[in-house]
Amino acid sequence: MVLCVCPNPAIDKFIDIDNFIIGKVNRISEERSYPGGKGVHVALGVRELGEEVALLAFWGGPTGQWVKQECESRGIACYGPDIESWTRTCLTIRSNNGFDETELLGAGTIIDQHDYSAFLTVYEQLLKDAEVISMNGSWPKNNVQADYGHLITLASESSKKTFLDCSGSALPKALKKKPFGVHINHLEGYDLFKTNDPMALSKSIGESSEQVAITYGADGLYLSNGESLVHALSSVEKVISAVGSGDCLVAGLVVAYCRAYDLIETAKLAASCGAANCIRAELGMFYKKDVDRLVESCEIRTM
Repeated sequence: MVLCVCPNPAIDKFIDIDNFIIGKVNRISEERSYPGGKGVHVALGVRELGEEVALLAFWGGPTGQWVKQECESRGIACYGPDIESWTRTCLTIRSNNGFDETELLGAGTIIDQHDYSAFLTVYEQLLKDAEVISMNGSWPKNNVQADYGHLITLASESSKKTFLDCSGSALPKALKKKPFGVHINHLEGYDLFKTNDPMALSKSIGESSEQVAITYGADGLYLSNGESLVHALSSVEKVISAVGSGDCLVAGLVVAYCRAYDLIETAKLAASCGAANCIRAELGMFYKKDVDRLVESCEIRTM
């Protein structure tokens, strides 16, 4: 079983506005809602690829229950405390001008020591049956210094591998606990190490992790296992939305680990999962049939 940790899930809303204008009344022509949050996207991807998955999150109010029900309807076992403050809503604008793909991320829930303790209790229980743990995204607002470092330590003590995908100040803190795998995009990498060079980034992050995945948007994935670095490029003709592609890529990394894929097989699957998301209307989701097709055409280059 794959355990996906998503402390800060969301309702992802796609809103269509023909021509978004700052400072004016803008009428939405269409809106669609999907279960969201980085870990939710990873869980959906893992399940779509055919693996058993459990999702651990804080489920806040009616919005949290909606996300939970949507995930369960897709075959994902959901765990974690129900809390009072509502799960956030995140908006992605589709417009005919420069505001297309603009994201507005909700503030999210607020958790206290009671909520966090309940979360940790469930996490430790789920660890027993987890083959691998994926930790994804931000934490809700809190005053208990919640972060991924403690979760990585607990997993290591149980001899379980962890994959990490987060940003900001949470990332360097978590890296100190040495997760097995790390996904980062090149912009986040530059913020930390002041370089966009994939070889330099993989070397720097590799000091804390055995597997390093660095994404460069349409320019593909660089994946390192500490000994070799490969570049994988899975191209699509038309992009509907790239939102959530990095999360889908992480789903590929995690499933590849479960199936004992080698570096090249892992890179192909991960890059193809990220690309497959771009051609599906739903945010942060893909179809396995698209992944299977894209894997066959994925271009691989050994650095």
